[in-house]
Amino acid sequence: MSEVVITVADFRTAFPEFNNTTTYPDALLQRFLTQAQAYCSPVNFRVKPATRVLLIQLMAGHLITLNNIDPTTHESTGSGGITGFETSANVGGVSVTLQAPIAKDAYEQWIQSTGYGQQYWALLMANSPTGVHYVGTPRFMGIR
Repeated sequence: MSEVVITVADFRTAFPEFNNTTTYPDALLQRFLTQAQAYCSPVNFRVKPATRVLLIQLMAGHLITLNNIDPTTHESTGSGGITGFETSANVGGVSVTLQAPIAKDAYEQWIQSTGYGQQYWALLMANSPTGVHYVGTPRFMGIR
């Protein structure tokens, strides 16, 4: 099992919205890439290396977007934006209220809170190794 290596330059190429070196210095992006690898292992467990790289990059984008939340307005100040279902809107004074996406647990709700996280979740679900149920074997209830 090989480990993928992602550089800041690779990340900037894949996600050009983070090319501004003043807003997103190399050290900051490296910090988020390292954090992303804590959520998504760089070791390829039955997931193609290119897919693993994209998963880590999407997680980094998710973490950066969450880091860019203005605590007073609860809105993203960077790329990607916070997602949710619009539940109300005002035109005068511009006010929008969002409901969090439907999720089974807190992690799924957290991961779906940004566009990058939603892409990460969809890619992860499409590429996650799953067990295979063998019908008619002595271990009829087992999943291998």
